Amino acid sequence: MVPTAQLRIFTPLHVFPPRERERWRRYVESGAGLTRREVADAEDSSAAARLLSGRTLLGPDAALVRRVGEQVMICPLQLELRAAMALEAFRRTVPDDLLDAFVPDRQARGMLQQLSTSGRSPHVLDEPWAVPLHWFVAFAPEERRFTDPPEGAGPRLVYLTSVAQAAERLERAIDIVESTLTDGEDVLAALAATSAWVDAFDPSSLLELDYGRVAGLFDREELRADHTCADLWHAIEALESADLLGAAAYYGAVSARWGLRRAKQHAN
Repeated sequence: MVPTAQLRIFTPLHVFPPRERERWRRYVESGAGLTRREVADAEDSSAAARLLSGRTLLGPDAALVRRVGEQVMICPLQLELRAAMALEAFRRTVPDDLLDAFVPDRQARGMLQQLSTSGRSPHVLDEPWAVPLHWFVAFAPEERRFTDPPEGAGPRLVYLTSVAQAAERLERAIDIVESTLTDGEDVLAALAATSAWVDAFDPSSLLELDYGRVAGLFDREELRADHTCADLWHAIEALESADLLGAAAYYGAVSARWGLRRAKQHAN
């Protein structure tokens, strides 16, 4: 089981196109919405099936549902689309003739490759072993939510904001990095990709960063003390004030902290 963090978009029900809106309305009224634990368990068990066959165990109408006051927010899981994106990312790391060995069903592979070029944006981004640092830039430190119930699956760390606020923060960070760093191409590319993904959704949507099972790579006190978002914004603000040494110190500390988690990927 690979520990994975997720970045999720919850879109208000009324924003969906009419046909999709009606489908999700029926889904919500039937009480079929999944809990995060149910989603994590189902995704773990169906990940290989998605890549090998293109089929999922949850079906096309699985979603997380949350309510904000009277408003219903939907995060469709879109497992086929996410499998297609994962296959496309994997394809770029191996020679074409090796794909047959990893994904032998050519029909399923063709379907997934076609889906990956559809231009659709998934409501969920996945990252194994660590939270990408550029994800944190979409949030403010005070939007951090750490919970550690006495009973349950262990501590949980999430950030939650609006898409409109996330878009503004990402744009600000891009402007600062672009104007201060002469060798920041990789950072800019990562921020720009996240910004473009966020911009694909309605500004009234919610954006959630969930450490998910990556939280299990920390012990309780390490997770409680992890304030990566605040540290990164200290680095960005130091850049803005031309304090390059301060920016490097904050960014270096965060990179080292998460580098320890990413190293577990190669140990496994």
